[in-house]
Amino acid sequence: MTIFEYFQSPHPWFNTVDYTVPQIVLFTTGAVLWVAAYINTIYWIVKKQTLDIPAIAITLNFGCEITTAIFFVPNMGNALVLAYWAWLVLDAYIIYSLYHYGYKQMRVDFFKQNFHKFLIAGLVVSFFVQCSFILRYDLPMAPLDSYVINLVMSICFIYMYFIPGYQGNRKLTGWAKFLGTGIISVMFYSKYPDNYFLSSLYIFCALFDIYYLYLLYKGHL
Repeated sequence: MTIFEYFQSPHPWFNTVDYTVPQIVLFTTGAVLWVAAYINTIYWIVKKQTLDIPAIAITLNFGCEITTAIFFVPNMGNALVLAYWAWLVLDAYIIYSLYHYGYKQMRVDFFKQNFHKFLIAGLVVSFFVQCSFILRYDLPMAPLDSYVINLVMSICFIYMYFIPGYQGNRKLTGWAKFLGTGIISVMFYSKYPDNYFLSSLYIFCALFDIYYLYLLYKGHL
């Protein structure tokens, strides 16, 4: 359902027909943590002109968020529609900042010098590939696409940790990502316990997130 179709009929704040109350509480909690994580990221951008989320994950996220805010609206109720739009609006500023500061994450001169071109190409490809995948293959709330992005993000956090002198590695971001994703993973597992593909994504996201936190505490960042 598109956002335009969604507004043609009334919807509850929370959909208790397709989701149990515990599932709604879990997802909403995780969503709030992710909104907080985005606000925290924006704070760090303003303070340090540095991004604390990997560039490729931000690029992929934006394609998913445009799709789920406009073309594949979540079916958990109005509150979660607002949460998805909050992600999109906050991420729009993060994308703007990525255009200006994302080159700091590049280790190869060619990519650093041509970062703007790669970013624009990445945003275009990200949107069209993800939109077509989500509309054709994904489940309600788009967990398949979202968790593939989440796994890429988890792995790239570890890459980001080893960038010499990079100021974007932060414990607060690591914890917000780990807890926000983990709580939502519990919710989706309760909804789709037999989806082993999703289950594998939950597990590996958690493992890489834990390893990133270990690196942060080991390095006292």
